[in-house]
Amino acid sequence: MDPFRFIDIHAVDATGANLDGNEFSEEQVRQSALRILDSSPLCSIATVTAQGRAHINTAYFSYSEKLELYFWSHPQSLHCRSLSNNASMAVTVFSTQQPWGSPGQGVQLFGTCEATSESAAGEAERSYRMRFEGYENWKATLKDDDLARQYRFDVAAIRILDEKNWGDVWVRASVLRQ
Repeated sequence: MDPFRFIDIHAVDATGANLDGNEFSEEQVRQSALRILDSSPLCSIATVTAQGRAHINTAYFSYSEKLELYFWSHPQSLHCRSLSNNASMAVTVFSTQQPWGSPGQGVQLFGTCEATSESAAGEAERSYRMRFEGYENWKATLKDDDLARQYRFDVAAIRILDEKNWGDVWVRASVLRQ
């Protein structure tokens, strides 16, 4: 059994209006999402400050088989301070190597984020080791007093643009963890 499923799958146009007649299977959505996540080691993280202002940050990320994203950051950074007040977060992943005018591909992810707990730290470590060849060497350079921490983003919903395979539609889905 898969550790997560995509449910409530539907296609929308650029305005967000539902498109009838565009059926996408859970497997098609899964393959597209994972292919796009693998296409770039960087993501953009959007949070909301305590003053209600938008903030964005770029970070390297990894992800688990449960579709949980992990990133390292300093707890005193603005995005991490914002998360301590409001766990809501959005993430985008896309390759910056896509030429203008070519079919676009990217994902938007929506959910909540928090510093990893002791129980989640092992999965975060494993996923970083698998994704980044130099991870162990980088981690060895951290000093004992370095405050960098791992954060876990629990994806609740996804929006995928995969014009190469699906044409000019966005596919939305909710994430159900098993």
